[in-house]
Amino acid sequence: ARPLMRRHIPVPERRAALWVEAARAYSQQGRLADGYQALRIAESCAAQDVRRPAVRELVADMAARDRRRALPELHHFSRQLGVPA
Repeated sequence: ARPLMRRHIPVPERRAALWVEAARAYSQQGRLADGYQALRIAESCAAQDVRRPAVRELVADMAARDRRRALPELHHFSRQLGVPA
């Protein structure tokens, strides 16, 4: 995915989809901070796409896995999306 992230992708929704998938991969690796950053980049590309149910589920899962609340910004983002953490 790294070479794709450096390429210019002209369609904002496709750029956002790439970053959402990167966030999903980071989350699966336990890299929640990187996943959160990828979601914020996706939101900057196409904010409406981050509010989709599948992405909201991803955010809920990531927030639930951050039991120690080491990433308060992730929990704030979760609340912004209306996702129970």
